[in-house]
Amino acid sequence: MNKKNIFRIAAAVSAALLLGGFYFYFKDDIAQDKAENDLLPFKPIMVSQGTLDEITDDIMETTAADTTAVNVSYTIANEAPVTASDTITDEVRQSLVKSAQSLNSAYPDAIGWLYIPNTNISYPVTQGSDNEYYLSHAFDGSSLKAGTIFLDCRCENRFMNPVNILYGHSMKNGTMFAGVLNFADSSYFESHRYGWLATPETVYRIDFFSCAKTDYNDELYDGNTPISEWIPHICEKSVVQRETEYTDNDRFISLSTCSYEFKNARTVLTGRLVEMTGGR
Repeated sequence: MNKKNIFRIAAAVSAALLLGGFYFYFKDDIAQDKAENDLLPFKPIMVSQGTLDEITDDIMETTAADTTAVNVSYTIANEAPVTASDTITDEVRQSLVKSAQSLNSAYPDAIGWLYIPNTNISYPVTQGSDNEYYLSHAFDGSSLKAGTIFLDCRCENRFMNPVNILYGHSMKNGTMFAGVLNFADSSYFESHRYGWLATPETVYRIDFFSCAKTDYNDELYDGNTPISEWIPHICEKSVVQRETEYTDNDRFISLSTCSYEFKNARTVLTGRLVEMTGGR
């Protein structure tokens, strides 16, 4: 074998090793991109997402900002009144519900879609038979290091529990629940006070009022804790919170992810679920 052929073989081997190394290094990002591309047919249509952005902006402008307040009051009431801010157009509501239904029909473990305007958080919400599977699997069951967002397996799958806890990784590339960490900054929290959750049955607005720092085995993860005790506890753990009121009929949602202030630290973003009616 002459030197020219040896050089070509060496170059080919080097190129193969380089490409193999490139794939090995970026394979998780490639797999995550593929999973997100597979979701495109089920994402809320852009018209609905744009409308939600507009509604959120309107609410932000008309509601008083107060992230320094620590008043969380309990109100006895049979039912919270429906106000104009608790309605969206029938067209948008039906579009969001239909998208969630299509997703659930294709992937039964997918029980909703979570969206927080002006963040990277726009993902399906799944629920498995345990709290381990979706830490390392995509919504379609394929293996994925980033996992997917999922509801605690102890919760009812229509978000009917008083407290509904979602889990997601804090990925270094800024995906999944990495954005939750930003809510520990009061100015960021103030400019991202609302989120949206579409399910096969209905649409919720999420009114965020707390960003807490705690550890993975804190009692706030215990769904059996009465709301009258759970809310004060999460407020004790809060690094940022807003004034809010709640009743016996209210339901809440918490977004939990790993953080690194201390061993087994968790950042937990919590809001009140406000069911949206049609007709706006």
